[in-house]
Parts: sequence; C-alpha cells; structure tokens
Amino acid sequence: MQKPKKKIHSVLLGTLIVLFIIFINSGIFGSGGEKGRIEEESREYIALEQTLKMMEGVGEVVMYFHYENGEQISPLTDYFSLSNTSAKKEHGLQGVLAIVEGAEDPRIKRELLKILSTVLQLPEHRIVIAEMKKRGKTDESE
Repeated sequence: MQKPKKKIHSVLLGTLIVLFIIFINSGIFGSGGEKGRIEEESREYIALEQTLKMMEGVGEVVMYFHYENGEQISPLTDYFSLSNTSAKKEHGLQGVLAIVEGAEDPRIKRELLKILSTVLQLPEHRIVIAEMKKRGKTDESE
C-alpha cells in the first residue's frame, strides 16, 4: 500500500515544480522574466548603435526596431506552448529603421545594410536605412 502513495506524491511534486517554473517565466510574480529580457535586449541594441558609430564615414545613429503587434515574447514561449506553430515566427523582430549620419554615401549605406542584415538575422528588404537630417552648419570654420 505504500508504493501507490509514493507515486502520487512524486507526480504531485513534479506537477507543482513544472507549474512554478511556468509562473516564474510568465512574469506573474513580477520579477525577472520578461522585464529583464527586454532590458537586456535594449542594452544590446544600444551597443549596436554605438558600434555602428565607430565605422568610418558614419556619424550619429538612431535605430527603431519593429516587432509584430508591438510586443516582445519570452524565448520559452515555444517550449511551453501546446500548439505546433512557432510564436517566435509570429511575434519576432519584423523590421528595422536606421537613421544614419553619412548614409547619403551609397557605399556606406550598402555596407550598413549588409552588417545589419547579418547581425540581426533579417533579410535586407526588412531593413531601411535613411539619411539623418543635417542640423546647423556643416563647416565648422564658418
């Protein structure tokens, strides 16, 4: 009679552990989860902007990242999903707009397009690079 009780206790304990992990990853307890991941992603994008500014011929860089439905998802969404469709494909990064000082040069624009496509793993047709509006005088000696 002891063995059935041990099995039931093991199954209940396993179920509780799985539910606890799901709740932590969904952000119900308000700590870690989605908020931490979004902050980490924004730091990565800021680092990308800073790195692009170091390229020869590139000045100021401002980037806008577009996500489908304007939301970002947890990387574990697919893991706990019961459906066969991938949530990453439905809600991932859809496109990028980069406003770049120096983008009037076709060579720089082409190089930026290639770099962003490679780094962000996006096809080139989902990346838009535009010239930054010049402000003030362009020649400092005047």
